[in-house]
Amino acid sequence: MGKRRTRKLWMYVLLALFIVWPVYHITEMLGGGEGKQDATKLLYQVSLFQMELLGGFLNDAAGAQNTSALNEMKQVLYSAQYAHEHLVLAVGEKELSALPSLNQLLQYVTRLQIGGQRPLKSEEVQTLQEVHKQFAELYDAYSKLMSSGDEIIGSQNKRLEKADKAIGEAIRKRSP
Repeated sequence: MGKRRTRKLWMYVLLALFIVWPVYHITEMLGGGEGKQDATKLLYQVSLFQMELLGGFLNDAAGAQNTSALNEMKQVLYSAQYAHEHLVLAVGEKELSALPSLNQLLQYVTRLQIGGQRPLKSEEVQTLQEVHKQFAELYDAYSKLMSSGDEIIGSQNKRLEKADKAIGEAIRKRSP
């Protein structure tokens, strides 16, 4: 009788596993909470990559001789701005600050290129060098922006805001 009871017990355990396991996975898929976090983390990684690319192109732009050398930086700048805007939408404006300096820099580069291909003036090169210097701080804060728990770190967001304002100020100070 002991073997029969043990066999029934195992049969109930297996039956419970066969029912509970699929139900658990279905509710997990329908819940979507973890998927949202994963998507936000992936979007952050894409945005961080775009910022890293932008830093490299800003470095190149700081030594540019003419306006045509800014074409690629302008494209990467647009991509970085786009990725960050979507990250802000995913996370929320209360958690993550917008970066208006990216749009200001995009407008600045566009204004430089309006006249066609021409040599950059020394003050324009200085502006790009100042922006590059300030962007290094912005990138450092950006690289530490998300915790291992996929949450935005408030202190890094404050650093991001401060660096963004410094970039905006450097552009406004030297814009025509």
